[in-house]
Amino acid sequence: MTAKHARLSAMVGVLGLFASPALAQMFGNPVYFSPKQGVGLTIAGDYGRGLNDESGKGNYFGGRATLGLPMFAITVGGGSVKPEFGTSEMTFGADVAVTVVKGPMVPVTVSLQAGVGSIEVGTTRLMTIPVGAALAFNVNSPGASVEPWVAPRLHITKPEGGDTEMDIGASGGVNVGLPSGLGFHLAADWINADGGAPITIGAGVHYTIKIPSLGPVGM
Repeated sequence: MTAKHARLSAMVGVLGLFASPALAQMFGNPVYFSPKQGVGLTIAGDYGRGLNDESGKGNYFGGRATLGLPMFAITVGGGSVKPEFGTSEMTFGADVAVTVVKGPMVPVTVSLQAGVGSIEVGTTRLMTIPVGAALAFNVNSPGASVEPWVAPRLHITKPEGGDTEMDIGASGGVNVGLPSGLGFHLAADWINADGGAPITIGAGVHYTIKIPSLGPVGM
């Protein structure tokens, strides 16, 4: 085994990425959904943590930027993930979400989302593609936007030069936003795979800059 393959095998073994799928769209961080994403630009800072052995028990630090339009949103982000036993690696991701059910008289908001994430270990790249739907519940909360949500998904993992693996996963959490634009978010992520079931949690803060010229600013 070459030094490159030894390093790759050790890293992958720690993260559980061959025995089970990638931890999330951006490795080490939950797959976030925001069905009630409003119009504007949202900047988020994230922390993620793997809870069990299958997750690699790593720490993730990164950020995302989301451009929200009346019926869809585009997100790009990246960060650094360090497993319990291993070195830090950079990971990047992006997604597109489309709102299919939304309105003040509807008790829930539904969106569809597809994304892609990647991480390079040595000279080998691993990609993950989450595709799913999210359901957010409309909570009556004067003075703040409270968005509890759940999101089942198909989780596709493709190691460079390896076989594609398809599994099911789910994430859920809550997004809270204040009238000032400041807010915070919490999430948990789970994937059911042949090699185990990695569990990841995440938390962070975000700030939304409303851009009325893009469309109505109401949720």
